[in-house]
Amino acid sequence: MTILNTFRRSIAANSCSSAYLWAQLFTMLIYAGYFMAYTLPLLTPEQPRLYWLFLVKYSIEAACFVLLSHVLLRPVLKADNITTLKRWSVFVLLLLVAAIAQTIISYYLSSIEVLKDTDMSKVNVITDKSDTPLQMNFSTSFMLVALMTSFSVMYLVWGAGYIAWQSRQARKALQQQMLQAQLQQLTNQLSPHFLFNAFNSIRALIFEDQHKAADTVTRLSELFRFHLQAHLQPESTLHQEWQLTEQYLAIEQVRLEQRLQFSCAIADDVWQNPLPTLSLLTLVENAVKHGIAPNVAAGQLHISATAVDDGWQLTVTNSVQANTAQAGTATGLANLRSRLQLMYGNNARLKLTQNSTQFSVQLEFQHV
Repeated sequence: MTILNTFRRSIAANSCSSAYLWAQLFTMLIYAGYFMAYTLPLLTPEQPRLYWLFLVKYSIEAACFVLLSHVLLRPVLKADNITTLKRWSVFVLLLLVAAIAQTIISYYLSSIEVLKDTDMSKVNVITDKSDTPLQMNFSTSFMLVALMTSFSVMYLVWGAGYIAWQSRQARKALQQQMLQAQLQQLTNQLSPHFLFNAFNSIRALIFEDQHKAADTVTRLSELFRFHLQAHLQPESTLHQEWQLTEQYLAIEQVRLEQRLQFSCAIADDVWQNPLPTLSLLTLVENAVKHGIAPNVAAGQLHISATAVDDGWQLTVTNSVQANTAQAGTATGLANLRSRLQLMYGNNARLKLTQNSTQFSVQLEFQHV
């Protein structure tokens, strides 16, 4: 039932891009051209009417082909909330259904009165060595099996082409998403408010501790240098993410002092695990900005990462005042959730947990 419900929802939300519509039109042309290519040698110039009859028949079949591929196969390939095994099991089943339907349509078209001359078993072939027509005789069962086999291969090729196109679109969307993430990080996550606070902290330190002020400027410089290069690599290791986050926390520690108390527990075997670039910084900045900074009392921030049976988990937890909700627009978390979907599909997810005293965000990654 879950698969059927997923299939229905996919059809209901089946929006088509202009690129997809053009690709389907091109598929129709390829279909008609392919069958005309092997039919034409069997016809003679004295049979001009057959040319048009075959063209009409193959055009109708081509329209049915793209319609069946769109209605039956595309929703399954687009579904993102079913496992890989279920997806391909359903795809193979629907591929066979589509091939059978296409075979019935092709056989039926050859049986109707206006197109009966397109029945391949009744086409007369004139050979070069003799003017005597060669009558091809195929049994009905042979014709049906041959058509079904041919259509199964064609639907399989269509599915492979659609997956390749979908992967290309996902890569393009990921590149655009990463560029948007970079801009969003520069304008929202590391907002002018953060810069204002950082520079005020540095200004105060100049008179109190010049060496610490210089160190803070260096950390701020490193933080922005990484941001400017983030769009060049959509994926980083947890170790790289932690190095960047350390710079951010050190700067915030100067401003918040004892109000920011953080701890870290990262297992040795997960440091080199990959995750979307800037993801840890996004979670930590969200925790500091919306959970700790607004409170007068000291706040707790805890970062943990550990391996689990089928992958690993990264968790960022921050304290909140009692009877208050985590503030903010959740733009950064929505951005991160989208990147996880684009990069890892069903093998990664983001979970939010909140109670009266703490807010927690957990990233779960499964081994592919």
